[in-house]
Amino acid sequence: MLWWPLHVTWLSRALALTPGISPAEETRYKGTHFVCVEGSATLPASAVNDDFCDCEDGSDEPGTAACAGATDRWFYCPNSGGTARYIYISRVGDGICDCCDGSDEWLRPDSGCRDVCKEQGRARKVRLEQRRAEMQKGILMREAALESMRAEVEEWRKTVAELDANAAPLSKEMLELEEVQRQKRAAVIKEAEQLGREADLVGQGAEKKVSEYAKWMEGGGSGNTAEQAEQVCSGSVCIQRTAVSRKELRQIKVTSGALVDFMEFVYATGSLVVGEGKGDQQEPFNLEPGEVLLELRGGQGGLLDRVQFVTSRGRESKAYGGAGGQNFSFKASEGKMIVGVTRAVGLAGKLTGIQECLFRPLTDAEKAFDEASSILEDARRQLAAKHKETAELREKIEAAAGAHAAYRALNKCGETQIGEYSYKICPFGEATQGHVRLGKWKGWASDASHTALFEGGERCFSGIVRTLRVQFECGEGYVIESVREPSQCVYEATMTHPAACDAQVLTQGDRVLTPHEAHLEL
Repeated sequence: MLWWPLHVTWLSRALALTPGISPAEETRYKGTHFVCVEGSATLPASAVNDDFCDCEDGSDEPGTAACAGATDRWFYCPNSGGTARYIYISRVGDGICDCCDGSDEWLRPDSGCRDVCKEQGRARKVRLEQRRAEMQKGILMREAALESMRAEVEEWRKTVAELDANAAPLSKEMLELEEVQRQKRAAVIKEAEQLGREADLVGQGAEKKVSEYAKWMEGGGSGNTAEQAEQVCSGSVCIQRTAVSRKELRQIKVTSGALVDFMEFVYATGSLVVGEGKGDQQEPFNLEPGEVLLELRGGQGGLLDRVQFVTSRGRESKAYGGAGGQNFSFKASEGKMIVGVTRAVGLAGKLTGIQECLFRPLTDAEKAFDEASSILEDARRQLAAKHKETAELREKIEAAAGAHAAYRALNKCGETQIGEYSYKICPFGEATQGHVRLGKWKGWASDASHTALFEGGERCFSGIVRTLRVQFECGEGYVIESVREPSQCVYEATMTHPAACDAQVLTQGDRVLTPHEAHLEL
């Protein structure tokens, strides 16, 4: 048990409160006995704040750090003359004056804490007056943004209604196009039977519902688009060679820089786009009538560094991309031509396969089938785009109805330089310290208003993944006021934002602050 010297009880007597307890909770701690909050035990009153944790929830030690393991327990600072607040229970009795009245060090008379709440309160009032005009502007910005968003929401609702109304006829059109494709497919099969050969419909069955690129994305970027595939290697580079339906390749477009980002294979009907990145559009490589692609050259390691195309007439395209990677050369199988590729998902994803088909002209029936398939796929792509647009609009409408709608309407990043570090915090995006990611947007905190959480940052040397908690305060600008690291790789920041300027912002000085909060005016 901890014996309390007479000289350490002055603050408790002066406030007539149990140390660490707010006035709203005080009745629980009156009387001869105390019942733990979760009801697990009944204790004598002398067990409260005796520096021994009797209750599993830590409620018997509101004024000591004995139950610091109870993470949801906080210490209440009365801070008369200043702003009442809560602090983490682990900071009680640590020799550091966290409460402006020094009440968190009530068990350490030698801590040197003095009551500076009135001084801080006066300074805060001066600063508040200085910021009042800025805060008023922030309130007006927030109100204007919400009003503008309400008008946008009405437009979004109208667009969603129109898209929903168009869904039925579009679906009917899809069925009609599928029937046309089925008939054209049957014509190809009949023609092949008359010619005594197998119909060349690899990957083009009536069941086809999505584009080759969509299948590629579904399969993680390395899946095959047909069952017939074999692995081939060129030096240390190995890929899959896959048989696909007949296509008439006419042009290849490439977007590249130091790496190869996008490649688009343009056919007589439709196209295949593979890749990701932000490279520059290069001069396309056009195939002449009757000319086909027979060889693919280039270089790659973990990414596709370079690519070059060689035709049946010996013509070579320029080498798109850079000079890195292991060299490779892949030729089409005997009697076949290359009409596409597959790649790994991600920026400049490496080459994982080539697509090839029979090297012969299309018959009239096959051309008609390809055209019907292309029209059907374009229609499906348009319908999918409309479904996506509808889903995105509904998500926006839902967000606009939430408590944090103003942040969507005023979505800007804050940037600043604090000491040797530059910081950038983007609501709904990510937060960085220089080139180090502190976290990606997780959502809003449930234990405090106008507080955002960022998680999944880069790992520290200790292996801890960085996280950031941001307290937004009312302000005209998007200014990062402070960043601190209370524990290793766990960051807390304060940032002004007009979306935090609700109607009661100028009267919030009297509310009790949580451990995560801090008034920027101080």
